[in-house]
Amino acid sequence: MKKFIQNIKKSFDEWLFDWRKERAIRKAERLCEEQRRKFLVLVFRGKPVVLSMQQIKRLIRQKKLRGTPELYRDMALCTVYPK
Repeated sequence: MKKFIQNIKKSFDEWLFDWRKERAIRKAERLCEEQRRKFLVLVFRGKPVVLSMQQIKRLIRQKKLRGTPELYRDMALCTVYPK
């Protein structure tokens, strides 16, 4: 019974992550069309987050993120470019 409940919880967590990821991708596409910037969908603390490249560069300069913008571009689940 315990294994069954763990399987249900794992399935629910996977479904929730996929749902949040799809919602973040839609948000990135909408923001990209409105603001004409490049947006990335990254995973922070287990949740998909939408950040623009300008925000990422600013956070790196403020020492709140480590690495380079190219590192985050490679880590992104999805990258949305303006048309």
